[in-house]
Amino acid sequence: MIDISDRTGKILGMMAVQNNMSFKTYIETLLDDRANEIEKGELIAWKDEDRQKRKTSKNKL
Repeated sequence: MIDISDRTGKILGMMAVQNNMSFKTYIETLLDDRANEIEKGELIAWKDEDRQKRKTSKNKL
C-alpha cells in the first residue's frame, strides 16, 4: 500500500481515465517509465551523494 494525499490520488485518477487505464495500471506505467529513464550510473551517483551527505551531517555533530 502506498499512502498518497487525496489531491494526488484524484489527479492521478483523472490522468488514468484520460489515458484509458485503471488507476493501478497507470501508476505502474508511470513507475516503470521513470525507472527505465534512470541509468545504472545515475543510481550509483545518488548512492554516493547520499553517503557524502551522511558523512557531512555526522561531522557537524
